[in-house]
Amino acid sequence: MALMTGSHVKALLLAAPFVFVASIASAGGSIPTTVTTTNNDPSLFLGMSWTFGSGGAPGTPGITLKALSTNKRDSGALTGGVTYNFDGTFGCDIGVAYNTSGATITSSYDICKRGFQMGLGATKSPTTTTTTSYMNTDQNR
Repeated sequence: MALMTGSHVKALLLAAPFVFVASIASAGGSIPTTVTTTNNDPSLFLGMSWTFGSGGAPGTPGITLKALSTNKRDSGALTGGVTYNFDGTFGCDIGVAYNTSGATITSSYDICKRGFQMGLGATKSPTTTTTTSYMNTDQNR
């Protein structure tokens, strides 16, 4: 019986992964594939706002609740909502928003108070779904 030399052992170790993959493929094995999807949905925004006064009137801070067209991160959205201003008045506004990874910034026009408004707050993060499927590698089917 002949002994294996160092070069024989090295060749065997290098060939082992290929033999393993070939045996899985020929035996009808499967390869896992993982896919992660992000569900970007319309969302609610809750935050602090500042409504700039029209015609020289002073601006007012407030709490605002808005509906956003999407909660996709690092993306723009359309928005519309209502604001309770700390001077006791209410506002209704439409505008645009930008969702960052940690906050949402809004810029809108308050139709009721006839002034521009800026807001900073939060929206619900998009949900992610991860699924794993197995690809059949059997070539004889």
